[in-house]
Amino acid sequence: MGRPFRTLRELEGHLERGELESAAALARGLARERGRPLELELTLRFLPLIAAERPERYDSWALRWLEHWCAELREVATIDEAAAVAAALGRIAEHGGAALREAQELTEAARSGLDRL
Repeated sequence: MGRPFRTLRELEGHLERGELESAAALARGLARERGRPLELELTLRFLPLIAAERPERYDSWALRWLEHWCAELREVATIDEAAAVAAALGRIAEHGGAALREAQELTEAARSGLDRL
């Protein structure tokens, strides 16, 4: 008997291997299945792949992600945190993993404010 198909696990595997097209297809299906957008932390992982493979579309994707960040965290995030996240996104194309980790850490810090509500 084969192992059961786990869409999220498969999606994460494609992201880890840098397989943008496969990851994007799974992400669309998973969001449709759930009836809501995917988590910020998961979708953030697409941005370095977009920067590398489709640099002409990076700004559009990064701005869409930032919109999602602002909408999700607007009750707890500060404008300074949003500016820091935007700056980190601006560095992903050039600095890759370090800028991605910075954006992840800033998101976690802002999200911790939700726990205090």
